[in-house]
Amino acid sequence: MQEDADRAAAGPASPASPGSSASSGSSSSLSGLRAAARAGWMGENRAAARRFVACYELFLECQRREESGAGGGECRPGHAVVDPIDVATGYVVEAMAISSRRATTMISFAFDLHTRYPAILTAMAQGRLDQRAAEVLASQMATVHVDVLDLVQQQVVDEYLAAIEGGIRLGEKAIRSNVDAIIAGYDANGIRLRRQEAARTRGVRVNKGIDGMSTISAILATEEAAVLAEALDQRVADHRAADAAAAADAAANARDGDGDGEAAGEVDDYSLAERRADALMSLVCGDVGPGQPSAAGQSATAGAGVAPLRPRVTVIATGNHARDDGGARVEFTRTGQAALQALLDMLATSDGATFEAVDPRIGAADDARAALTYRPGADLARRIRLRDGTCRHPGCAIPAEACDLDHVVPFDHADPERGGHTTEANLAAMCRRHHRFKTFSDWRYHLHPDGTLTVTTPEGSTMLTRPSGPLADYRREHAHTETQAWARQQRRTPDPAGDERADAEPTYWSRRAARHNAERHRTERARTATGDTAAATDTIPTPPAESSRWWDRNAPHASTIELGIRTLLLDHHRQRLDDIIDPPPF
Repeated sequence: MQEDADRAAAGPASPASPGSSASSGSSSSLSGLRAAARAGWMGENRAAARRFVACYELFLECQRREESGAGGGECRPGHAVVDPIDVATGYVVEAMAISSRRATTMISFAFDLHTRYPAILTAMAQGRLDQRAAEVLASQMATVHVDVLDLVQQQVVDEYLAAIEGGIRLGEKAIRSNVDAIIAGYDANGIRLRRQEAARTRGVRVNKGIDGMSTISAILATEEAAVLAEALDQRVADHRAADAAAAADAAANARDGDGDGEAAGEVDDYSLAERRADALMSLVCGDVGPGQPSAAGQSATAGAGVAPLRPRVTVIATGNHARDDGGARVEFTRTGQAALQALLDMLATSDGATFEAVDPRIGAADDARAALTYRPGADLARRIRLRDGTCRHPGCAIPAEACDLDHVVPFDHADPERGGHTTEANLAAMCRRHHRFKTFSDWRYHLHPDGTLTVTTPEGSTMLTRPSGPLADYRREHAHTETQAWARQQRRTPDPAGDERADAEPTYWSRRAARHNAERHRTERARTATGDTAAATDTIPTPPAESSRWWDRNAPHASTIELGIRTLLLDHHRQRLDDIIDPPPF
């Protein structure tokens, strides 16, 4: 009994021991993972600091080379000065495979870190400050006067590092507020200047997206954004009330037997963001009531005063139904490709539309006379922008609609016949910045017929960009479709191979060639058997006793020179020599 009591007393402690060991092991593993995560974070911060140091040194080298005439010791006549940051951006894009915008931002920030914010760069090099926090701190101090900047940035960095290393986790808004509080003690006018400059960033931007979607972003003054938000929320409430009334009417009709009741059971799974998108379209384009035309003044709700909706649509097709059996491509000019059903829905509520047909064949808009003029025609210019989509310089994403059309091979104004023609194969979309860079730098550009652009740096490095516009996409899809069709055809009816290959019907020339080859082989075998070149001549058939005229004309001709050459060649070369000396006549 006493032993049972002892076991009972010890029972609860015994299971706890393995649990305690497992908990200790889990805690140790978790601590190790946290330490590894922090070590990786600090290593990433140090690597970011090294990137900024390298970008700054690259910029200084490009600046030195440009000021000295690209290393030549004097400025080149007839060449404009290229901004060193543009040259450095090109090299960063080539080295890191990033966009031009990101490369420019990186170089500009590297310059600011070295010339204005060395305390931030030092904290990054120590691994204590990440790049995103460094960008936030620097942007808040952008307008601080240079006389107090050193004091302000040192205090800002010290207080931020003390906070995060003390366990305080601040959001971006709190970080900016703390920095402004420090700036106010040294240079209150700097905050006012920064807010004035921020007002210049106000605007609305439209960007092409993917999967049939696009992005419209707006930067507005706070009071403007508040008014727009109130209007959107009010329109959302109106739409919800209208949906509820329609559902109630549908339910009443179903009870009276006048309807099928489907609308009453409809589940409204619309999110608030989707409803706000509908409200934005309603505010801009108006609401169209059922069965009403969409012309101005015919809207069902408060959007009656807006202009009628008339979309501009680009249709890419050859006009040949046999070639376009895979379907034409529908493209909105500003926002990109759209589904056909979405286009039909829009046309059902619009007051007409503008359709633009584009022939996708390469060079379809080229003209021999227009090729000798400098400015491309409207049709050709439209095709180039539809093909390229964006600026063609590596890494640049500026839309082609905002770009110049550049002659890759320069147009010869003195004699247009000599080259640089204004054709699709010699035109590329270039933003103004990269247009000047291409014209006045030492970089070389080559445009291929399909629109692929090869760019070579003065050091010999090569970058390649492919057109990303809807016309180029259509051509690639069409080529892929034709390749697949050919592969399917080959699988259905493969070419004969090996024993299945049918021999062609013998002809006079094939029989003659076979006869001559047989005679040569007999001669070679006889020569090989005797080992004597002269003996080979004995194998030549002797004429019959009474030679005929046919034999005189067709008697085999023995050439001692030919036989001598044959003895010098290896066995595996002899057949090739036969074909060279006496080739078949076909």
